Amino acid sequence: MSKLSQKENILVVIKKANGDIKQIKGHNLVTADGEEYYARLVIGEASNITTPFYLRLGSSTDAPTSDDTDITTYIDNTALVVDDGFPKRNYTNDNNSDGGVNVITYKISYDLGGLDVTGVSEGALTDDDSSPSKALNHWLFDQTFDVTTDDQLTVFINHSFVGV
Repeated sequence: MSKLSQKENILVVIKKANGDIKQIKGHNLVTADGEEYYARLVIGEASNITTPFYLRLGSSTDAPTSDDTDITTYIDNTALVVDDGFPKRNYTNDNNSDGGVNVITYKISYDLGGLDVTGVSEGALTDDDSSPSKALNHWLFDQTFDVTTDDQLTVFINHSFVGV
């Protein structure tokens, strides 16, 4: 039997205009819809979640639950589709050290100047950018952060499956 790893599996990389990089981690909860999504993939059934997935960022610190279909408090203009070619298996680079053979990575990249937000504390991958009805997962970041127009934000979501 396998389950999703319990390690921190969300990684935010904020690259500042001066080249400095700040990393913030988080631990996500795969929702009931997300568990069904992965189960259907394994047996070749049609997906229960319409894709592509959209990252939505929020400002609540309410604990995620398995019944969540979105973040708790959406921050306007933060919804963005998962990067082309993702999800990928075994994706690692200098910024995403949590990728691996048994890891599915979703990557979301905001362009430099693409965001100007304060108080980001939560995120979710959802089925729609403006009116989600299902979420693959929902998480809280380890700390609240801000993104300015001088920053480039990249978010990695790593779902690893480990034997137990």
